[in-house]
Amino acid sequence: MAADGLQTIENSQIKVGINTNAGGAITYLTFQNDQGGKVNTRNMVSNPVIGGRTDLGRQIQIGLYGGPYDYSQNGNPAWIGLGWNPIQAGDVYFNPAQVLLVEKQDNLLHTKTIPKQFAFNNEPGEATIEHWIRLDGNVVKVHVKVVLSRSDKTQYEARQQEFPCVYLTGDYHKMWLYNGTSPYTNGSLSLEQIQPPQTMIFGDVFPTEPWMASTNENGYGVGLYAPGNYEFKRGYFGADLSGDETSTVASYIAATNKVVFDYNLVHEWDYELILGHIDNIRSYVYGKTHSPTGPNFLFDTARKGWIYYHATDTGWPISGKLHVMLDDATNARILSPFVFWKGRSNPKIYLRAAFNTQSDKFRLKWRRSDDITIYGTGDRIMEFPVINDGQFHTYTIDLSSNDNWLEADIGQIAFEPITDKAQPNAWVELAWVATSPDGPTPDPIDPTTDIDAPCVPGCALVTVKRIQYIPSNRKR
Repeated sequence: MAADGLQTIENSQIKVGINTNAGGAITYLTFQNDQGGKVNTRNMVSNPVIGGRTDLGRQIQIGLYGGPYDYSQNGNPAWIGLGWNPIQAGDVYFNPAQVLLVEKQDNLLHTKTIPKQFAFNNEPGEATIEHWIRLDGNVVKVHVKVVLSRSDKTQYEARQQEFPCVYLTGDYHKMWLYNGTSPYTNGSLSLEQIQPPQTMIFGDVFPTEPWMASTNENGYGVGLYAPGNYEFKRGYFGADLSGDETSTVASYIAATNKVVFDYNLVHEWDYELILGHIDNIRSYVYGKTHSPTGPNFLFDTARKGWIYYHATDTGWPISGKLHVMLDDATNARILSPFVFWKGRSNPKIYLRAAFNTQSDKFRLKWRRSDDITIYGTGDRIMEFPVINDGQFHTYTIDLSSNDNWLEADIGQIAFEPITDKAQPNAWVELAWVATSPDGPTPDPIDPTTDIDAPCVPGCALVTVKRIQYIPSNRKR
């Protein structure tokens, strides 16, 4: 292992590295050539140095966000309200996360880490973050596995995650996305960038193609492809439009989908980093398997991105259905992940569900793709009858005569009870949501996706440590 903790793999086009002094997070990413002078070949990843030490809140890394929000009230005063927030690289006090395992072979980097609570001094998160990194031409392919082992068994409301966040140097200050109404047609991209003397921009964006990119003035940089994800953030920190990896100036893009965090959750997903010109980044994404054009959710072993407000389910693991408790029925809501569907392409939605409530109707709401939230106005609501016998039935939600639905681009749907009072012991079970009465179709297999394999002969096992959580000495 390199003295500075850096481990890299490379091919003829790109080079990527993780650093054990930053929790095994990705700290190094470069082009192998300068593309005819249109991009430099120095490290693109932001690793700012403050007082001689590396800021561990940047890099390309996984950030976990859970409840309660007041978890961080006794932490660093600058981060009160951050909540439960272990991150892959380390904490605000410059303590790196504990790396349990590092594996390397010709085209694989694999690390397993106990993340640090970002706002606290050397407090481990009750979790592990594991990632497998491979190269395929100009693409870094990453598989991630998060395992939670929280002592607090409360199921808190879902929060936005960083799956991952990508901090690059100031050279890559142009942030691109497509948020129009005709995805996969090469429509005009939207550009997000800071306007000096501004020193910061930060906030949510809702692309209708599941990717974003940060590029330099010549259009070269890094695309973040997060399959099936339409919830991102973008940001820029600093007024300069350049700087090397040690500068505090940085661009930021992140896949920020919301996830319900069970105390014992096991959650796995993939993302890809595409290096190249913005046109080539987009073309690569177009060649991937596209998201379904309508509801196609089978709740067999996972929530498939669905979340709850003022409601909880029976927890992880998921076994063939979501059993959602609706005691706070006046406020309860069951929400899909962010999507992009044409209402007109989905005139009917089929719901396989069992109801045990005190109302003979349930409500469907929807968010238009350009809405920042579900507004719940009359033009975004439809009620449908239900049978409260606790048995599964397939419900047809007929939207074929609802122009407000048919003419809309749909960004999210939600189900909620219709009531003006609490309903103790009320519940609903969801087996699937689909556009066919026969239920969801199998998710297509992306032919370009690698199948993860264990370390094979020839793989260099660099280090292994036994997992141990040692909380800091502090009071709640």
